[in-house]
Amino acid sequence: MITNENISKIDKKLLASDSLRNVIIEKCGLRRIKFPRGNKIESIKLFDNNFKRVPPSIKHCKNLEHLDLEHNRVKHIPRFIARLDSLRSLDLNHNRLKLSESDIKHAAKVKKLSIGGNNIEKLPENIGDLQCTNLNLGKNKLKDLPKSFADLKQVHHLIFYENEFESVPEEIKTLKELEHLDFYKNKLTEIPDFIGNLDSLKYIYLSYNEIDAIPDTLRNLKNLTYFYIHHNKILTIPDWIVEMDSLERLGVGYNKLISMPDMSEMPSLIELNCEGNLLEEFPWKLVFKPGMQFLIVRDNLFELTEEEIEFLSKPREVLIIF
Repeated sequence: MITNENISKIDKKLLASDSLRNVIIEKCGLRRIKFPRGNKIESIKLFDNNFKRVPPSIKHCKNLEHLDLEHNRVKHIPRFIARLDSLRSLDLNHNRLKLSESDIKHAAKVKKLSIGGNNIEKLPENIGDLQCTNLNLGKNKLKDLPKSFADLKQVHHLIFYENEFESVPEEIKTLKELEHLDFYKNKLTEIPDFIGNLDSLKYIYLSYNEIDAIPDTLRNLKNLTYFYIHHNKILTIPDWIVEMDSLERLGVGYNKLISMPDMSEMPSLIELNCEGNLLEEFPWKLVFKPGMQFLIVRDNLFELTEEEIEFLSKPREVLIIF
């Protein structure tokens, strides 16, 4: 691993070792690198350098599985990427990608594609040709999706963190394999009913939006494990939430809640964050719930007595922040 040095060139001989499997060169300002033919390298991380393009000599890395060029100045995905049959993950977060239809063709076989932080405003019409199961499009400027996005039926991990969506696109309703959905920091005003039909969902992240209600269709998500919807405008948590037997972590802080259902019988719940609401009653039973680990209730309208404060301050398995 090489890091934090002003390096303009890497000796090609250093990359020729038969035992070399991982290359990590970070924050060096490197612009060029030449990988020798016949190398056995499986992972390359050139994080935060000064590459304007994916180094052409990477085409010699026939065993390459993971390529990370995050925080460079790459504009396009080259044709040779499609010929790296072992390549499973490609990370081009925080570059200068134009993301043309050719780029999609070249990255089509990659299973994990990360292209966040590139100021992308529109996705190419052939986006549905991707074969990835993990797709990171966070920190771009997307407002809608092409129709072909609905063809990404194999995707199970989808990130739209910090974009400009005002609604969840209809194209997502066909993604029945989806397990992880992230719309943190967008401009959503509602959760569409069709989300409740994506019954493979385990993780939903909808915090920092303008959502004011949780639709009843979400009760169909029997596999839901993490549900974060803090920093919205939610007025009530539906009573059926207690039927979510798989739910482990629930974040509903900084909404406009005045009451909470009794969640003390939820078998899997280990974390509840309901800070920054308008709650006047404390969920006492949760303090004694077996397996409970974190209970965050600060910045509400509770008026705790000295006895209650002393009780809550005693050492116990559950961490209470009030």
